[in-house]
Amino acid sequence: MDTKNSCIEAVKKFRAKQGVDAGDENVIATIHLMNTHGIDLNAALDQSSRSSNDNGIDAWYFDEKAGSLYVYQSKLSESRALVAKGFRDLDRARQWLEQVVIVGTVENIPDNHCLFNLYTRLAAVKTGIRKINLVLISVYERNELEDTQEYEQFERELVKSDLNNFLHEHNARLSPEIDTFNLEHGIPRKIKVYPIPRIPEARIDLRRNAHLDIAFVTLNSLVELYRQRGDVLFDKNVRLSLMHNKEARERLVTPMDSTLEEITQGKLDPAIFPFYHIGVTISAASAGTDENNALALEGPSIINGCQTIAIANEYLKKLERQKNNTALELFKQIKVIAKVVVGTTSDELKEITNSNNRQNPIENWQLFSNEPIHVEIEATLKDIGVFYERQKGKFDSVMKNAENAKHYWNTNATYIKVMDLAQVIALSRANLQWAAKPSEIFANKENHDKMFDRSIPKYPHDIIFVSNLFRAMKRALNNYLELPAHANSNAPVIFKKPIVRHQVYRLALLHFYQSNGRASTRLDYSSSLTRIANPKLVDEVQAFYQRVVLKTRTWYTQESKDLTIEISKKKMDSFFENFAFELGLDPTDGVLPFTPRGIDGAPERGRGAAK
Repeated sequence: MDTKNSCIEAVKKFRAKQGVDAGDENVIATIHLMNTHGIDLNAALDQSSRSSNDNGIDAWYFDEKAGSLYVYQSKLSESRALVAKGFRDLDRARQWLEQVVIVGTVENIPDNHCLFNLYTRLAAVKTGIRKINLVLISVYERNELEDTQEYEQFERELVKSDLNNFLHEHNARLSPEIDTFNLEHGIPRKIKVYPIPRIPEARIDLRRNAHLDIAFVTLNSLVELYRQRGDVLFDKNVRLSLMHNKEARERLVTPMDSTLEEITQGKLDPAIFPFYHIGVTISAASAGTDENNALALEGPSIINGCQTIAIANEYLKKLERQKNNTALELFKQIKVIAKVVVGTTSDELKEITNSNNRQNPIENWQLFSNEPIHVEIEATLKDIGVFYERQKGKFDSVMKNAENAKHYWNTNATYIKVMDLAQVIALSRANLQWAAKPSEIFANKENHDKMFDRSIPKYPHDIIFVSNLFRAMKRALNNYLELPAHANSNAPVIFKKPIVRHQVYRLALLHFYQSNGRASTRLDYSSSLTRIANPKLVDEVQAFYQRVVLKTRTWYTQESKDLTIEISKKKMDSFFENFAFELGLDPTDGVLPFTPRGIDGAPERGRGAAK
């Protein structure tokens, strides 16, 4: 039997390598599909759930040759009682299957991409099903679970179920199964391709002497692709969604909704759409055409057009709920300009993504959002309930769903930004120039990799504590400088200089890590984020500044000859290094964040204990 730890280790490696944003139970189900059924990564991602509303179905696979459907519920736990509850989830899966297989319809087209793909697959193969296997996968063998009360109840429900009767009437079987996670890696039998119907004509005529010559796909086919692949379709984009950003709604969502509304109401010709919207860019490992002259894309990703597809998907859902067949037919006539990028290197793809997203200004940090290190940080922080927004707009997109929000119990309606984390890492590592100007970290890959090395994900509690502390340090210094004794002096001018401020921040950081008297503070603020600078923590930092600001101001005034000359970096570094030792701090060998001597690295001494 594989242990939970070995499964979690496999999950972490898979998540970091593939950039999959999903819970451990969902990722291990994806791995199980790949290893058990010999399917490739993209097919497994399409057939495993990464979000809520899955009706107890974490993954599925249909063996067309044998006519066997496998429906999986995944429980990654070493608690036998907790794993046994998975049988109730499988019974929910059975009830959903009854609706689809027997009745042939569902109340709403599934939002969950895994269920959407199963729903459409069942529609195509329903008459060919010879066996449905409802499988609980966990670290437990069959003989360890089949004597539980939950399993016995599950079997009784299956025997009495309409699905069991229906299958028997059609010479098919329903079977409850128990299996362990399959971590034995193998290569897939084949690579899945995604056919997208293409428009053979290169010209769309709007009016006489008004036309557009280019290659087109239907907007509906892009939405279908999104429903098959889920958000993984956008993983190579620099953003996930901007639909919840007020400025983006005004600039993107509202105008496109208006266009779609006028088209589906018959007020505008569907051919107008590509004249109004710039279209999409799709990357793929390879591309060909099938027997229907449709594009057959291997591993497709949208690198430009995420917003277009996301907005269209929401609009199409509305039409489907309304059952407005006339509007649906008009929607299906909408064509979209499409470019397909095939066979590029990773560096080339980054540059193409950058160039294709110029219409929504991007910052340099966004070009690194899909680096494996940021995916790993995101997953590590999620494990302890904190949100890391590596893609702009992802926090709003994810947290609007209560099922997703429940995973972030320590995030407190806020999140850690990539740029902010870069700044505190630079501060912790005494690179004060970059701490004062963190955009330099993202100027190139070399700078980025110096700060975001492979060790950072090992220190989630350091990330949280330093993030909370940095907010408090900034607020406390501003508060302290507003006191009359300093506000009426030259202190505001001195501490307005970014390098001086960050030298002082560095002293405060060392103090809160290395002082035995701050152990409770480290414990209190290293588990959950504070949305704003915590008042109690601000007061503690402000008390520390009483020992620092006056001496720094006096030295700086004298050394700069009343602020008439600039002080060299060498002199400033020397002053603050000596000042640190006077305060009982060790900038080199003392306790520091993002090292084995930090909060995460010293569990035997209690979280955050000083050296």
